Amino acid sequence: MGEKPMTVAEMARMGGLARAKANSKDQLRAWGKHGGRPPLFDEKAIARLRRLLGAGKSQAECAADLDVSTRTISRAVARMRVGATSRSNPERSKDPR
Repeated sequence: MGEKPMTVAEMARMGGLARAKANSKDQLRAWGKHGGRPPLFDEKAIARLRRLLGAGKSQAECAADLDVSTRTISRAVARMRVGATSRSNPERSKDPR
């Protein structure tokens, strides 16, 4: 018999080491900051959502029009509210500490 098979953790460690050796720390840091799944909504979709909501449509109707879930619409609306609040009141966006 030969060597025992590698575990998943060992394979992952090897991949991480190879990636670390092949790329600079700055590159790795940039990839880590911008990782994750790309957002479903871009600025164009947000602008369309604002128009739909301004026209009096419900979040469910907007979700159907934009072909996304109502939860996605809810998150987008929450981000829009936070953005509007921090822009209109600069004191509120400061760190309270």
